[in-house]
Amino acid sequence: MHTAKLNKFLRNIKDEDASVRRAAAEGLAEGDERAVYPLIKALRDDNYGVQDAAMRSLMEIKGECTAYMVLPLLRENSFLRNTALIILKEMGRTTIPLLYVLLNDRDDDVRKFALDLIHDIEYCTYPEKLVEMLTGDSNANVRAAASKTLGRLHYKKAVPQLIKALEDEEWVCFSALESLTELKDESAVDTIVQLLNSTSETTRFAAIEALGNICSPKAAQPLVDHMPEANEFETISIIKSLVQIGTIPSEKSISEILIKMLSEDDWDDRLIAIKGLVLLNETTAIRDLLDLAGSLDMSEPDNEDRLYVIKEAIQSFGCNQSLIELLNNDSLKYRGKVIATEIIGNLQCKDAVADLILLLNSEYRDIRRSSIKSLGEIDSSEAKECLIDAISDEDSHVRKNAVIALGKISEADAFEPLMKMLHKEQYNDVIDEFINSLMNINSTLFFSRASEFNENIQQSASRYTSGFNSEVTC
Repeated sequence: MHTAKLNKFLRNIKDEDASVRRAAAEGLAEGDERAVYPLIKALRDDNYGVQDAAMRSLMEIKGECTAYMVLPLLRENSFLRNTALIILKEMGRTTIPLLYVLLNDRDDDVRKFALDLIHDIEYCTYPEKLVEMLTGDSNANVRAAASKTLGRLHYKKAVPQLIKALEDEEWVCFSALESLTELKDESAVDTIVQLLNSTSETTRFAAIEALGNICSPKAAQPLVDHMPEANEFETISIIKSLVQIGTIPSEKSISEILIKMLSEDDWDDRLIAIKGLVLLNETTAIRDLLDLAGSLDMSEPDNEDRLYVIKEAIQSFGCNQSLIELLNNDSLKYRGKVIATEIIGNLQCKDAVADLILLLNSEYRDIRRSSIKSLGEIDSSEAKECLIDAISDEDSHVRKNAVIALGKISEADAFEPLMKMLHKEQYNDVIDEFINSLMNINSTLFFSRASEFNENIQQSASRYTSGFNSEVTC
């Protein structure tokens, strides 16, 4: 920035008009070290707009000088302290070398603030100092901050000290559990298991969660053994942890809890429940899973992935009677029924053909469409007859699905019915599928008779002639 422009901003940042001061604070974002002190002073301005502009400009003037001059604000009031933390975090790795001296500060809060910054920046060139603070600092909050930060840094050399910290005050213990979870070190499992005998419900709960997140098979049996003496909340947490580990007892009470979890608002819990029900091969949960899938609002981006997970879970149970019986269960909402129909098609359930045929009379066109599509996936003479009948359905989407299915299986008996219905088809997208299917069944015969159709259909057919060697009169 030109010196004259810089000097103008430095004058204006002292102006009586707050709007002028704010504009000056914003303009100094393009300045250099000379702007840092005036901007720090502007953080004390009685106008919030000026304060905010000064903070944002300081974050733009990155460098060791800015970080060094902001550090003293950590000893000020809560507003200035929090502002300094925001600025220093934005400085990133530039801040880290300046924090080392603060780790030896006499003020407990200052030491903790330094550790919090290292945690948020996720970088440190002196992790051994943090280990020293975890084991030797006189303040529990500082030890807890050191523990949490070592986990965020993924400093595996600190695992023995973190395990030892499980014997520290409760708050330090929680932080150590959090870090050991991030590090996923199995050597901590035996010590964490001992916490299941703690008199503190909060500690037991935290230990159960940690064992699940570490996902070590050696934690499964101790968790199962703890269930008889666990309260309701601990029991649910134990089940979640066992699901994450991948080992879960086959008990009716556990299945009931997992099914109940499907109705929770938290999707993380729902996904854990789905995984657990799959592990238990709990086919009685299919109805609940379909209800959950049918309730999804597909305008929400995350729900596409959630629907995929639910479908995969139901498909993992295979073609079973519980799923087939739901096809004609009137209490199952139509969206769930559509999904059930699609899954049966994917599984190619021959035992479901009769039920799928019944659904062709459904008042819901989506159910009729999905039933036709699924019948097309199943190699059954009865299904083929229904597909041929469906090419004359009044719903164009049903017709289209039936035509596609017949082409996919190259059903020779469908050739003449397809030719007959093609004469009557009005929709171009369906016409294209008729032509595709007829070509799949017998391309030579179709092109030899292409002149039977009207000009629109002939034009559509002519697009396929480049891949066909015989002469075609259209």
